[in-house]
Amino acid sequence: MNESLIKFRLNNQISIHLTVEVNYRFLMGITRSLKVKEDYLYYKKLLSERKSIFSEVIEINEVGNNANTLEFEEVVKQEIMGAKMLFIVNVKCSNYKFFQFKIRAKEYIPYPFFRFDSDGDTHRNRVDGITLVENAVTTPHFHKFNEKGTEIAYKTDKLLNEKEAKALEDINLCVAHFFHEANLRVKENSFPQVKISSNSLGIDFSKTDPNENIVF
Repeated sequence: MNESLIKFRLNNQISIHLTVEVNYRFLMGITRSLKVKEDYLYYKKLLSERKSIFSEVIEINEVGNNANTLEFEEVVKQEIMGAKMLFIVNVKCSNYKFFQFKIRAKEYIPYPFFRFDSDGDTHRNRVDGITLVENAVTTPHFHKFNEKGTEIAYKTDKLLNEKEAKALEDINLCVAHFFHEANLRVKENSFPQVKISSNSLGIDFSKTDPNENIVF
């Protein structure tokens, strides 16, 4: 076999291998953080230490970076890190039951280090020795990082209870649950009320009532 043919086959094998690896990581949707892995105790402290915001009423009426999503942001008061930490709420304009709560500090890691999804795709946790099918976590669920720096999804006891999970479709009940899980409070020890702009959700109250002039 001549040298040029050997090089051609070798390059093709390398190219195919790299393509498979890249596609595998993309399809798995894995998010990893080396910073979390290197100091997991610090990450756990970020979650467990008390954090506070000051807005007693969270008014969600501004469109965020995504035109289909309303967004609210507030700086979190905390004494754990020097970097700015944000509490973020996103609500889908077309479906107010589709919302996310996030805690993010871009100087720490570029993506939220703790998150809740009320709806959306099933998350597949990558855990050694257990198949991805067995580790499929449907929404609603929380996201956090494990000791290996890999983002995982999980459900609390309330989310595993069908009746309680149904009740937590109410964003005001759910924000209190998120605050408990993240050890976040309004001022000292209370929880916020969430108000969503109806007009931003595509509800037009100016339309004629379809039941107008009908006698019941």
